[in-house]
Amino acid sequence: MERSYLWPLTLRMPVRPPKIVYLDLNHWITLAQVVSGRRDGKEDKDLFRFCLESAESKSAVYPISLSIYTEIHKIKDPQRRRNLRRVIEVLSQYMVVTSRAVVATHEIEALLDQKVGPNPVPINTMDYLDWGVYRAMGMTGDITVKSESGEDVTTAFRQSFADGPEAFDRIVSEARLELNRQVIDGPSQDDEFELRRRGYNPEAILEQYEREATNEAEWARLLDSEPRWRRGRLRDLVSARELLNHVNSILKRGCEERGVGSLKSLFPSVSDARHAFDSMPSFDASVTLKTSIHKNGNHHWSNSDAHDIHALAVALPYCDVVVTDRAMASQAVQSRLANRLNTVVLSDLFQLPYYLR
Repeated sequence: MERSYLWPLTLRMPVRPPKIVYLDLNHWITLAQVVSGRRDGKEDKDLFRFCLESAESKSAVYPISLSIYTEIHKIKDPQRRRNLRRVIEVLSQYMVVTSRAVVATHEIEALLDQKVGPNPVPINTMDYLDWGVYRAMGMTGDITVKSESGEDVTTAFRQSFADGPEAFDRIVSEARLELNRQVIDGPSQDDEFELRRRGYNPEAILEQYEREATNEAEWARLLDSEPRWRRGRLRDLVSARELLNHVNSILKRGCEERGVGSLKSLFPSVSDARHAFDSMPSFDASVTLKTSIHKNGNHHWSNSDAHDIHALAVALPYCDVVVTDRAMASQAVQSRLANRLNTVVLSDLFQLPYYLR
């Protein structure tokens, strides 16, 4: 089915070129293996050289996402994480796609602007591509200096810094870079015990994806009890769950700020609601992938599925090329989602040069 997408003007996209290329974690690991010498064939080296040259020439940008940061926590080997960080640093320069919540907020606001009118409390224009782990989480990540009373005195402190404002800026920049490195590297064994004593718990960030995978698996069993649902309006059911689980609070806030008391007045029928929410690119991406997967009653939902869908929901609509695993690439292509979004979706990293030349 064709879609008429409503692209949010408040989500600022970079001028092309460069092309935006999103790689999932497995493909970052492949490149890290080339850099570390574990893959040393000519084809492997040529691929990495091509990616590096395209990044340095600014013909392509390779952002990472919150899903990449979180999945890395599953890698326990410190050396593997360091190898991975090195290749991410040189290719991505810690450029990130903004969080799914931020993208959803801008899409909801665009939809409500069209249906109701401008928000009296308009949201700030944001960049789809930004820098650093905090932006991937939808946070500012600014380093500030506070007085004893809690007042922000960063500007005054910077101006009066003993070595000058430029030295202060350099220290802040280096601190932010080191933070991004440490997030991927993880703490040393000596530091980890003390950090955990203070509440450090990297496993907690994975729990969201575990819960989501469990919820989808449980819902799949409900579909098993009513097989007709998989043959009928499955997409409407998936859309309703997506609305409740991922955008309901954002939608409610946008309506309240505009004085809209009832969604029924905005979407009088199921058809109206379907058309409206399908016009949001990230919503369509997530719902299409989940619907396609739920059609297969034999699919076993995993944490990786939840990671992949979260990442692809914001990557597929806004990136030029997405390289993901074979299963998700197949879902995106066979459902015609990739075609609707005009996004190249690959599962073979070695095909990438063909689409970037």
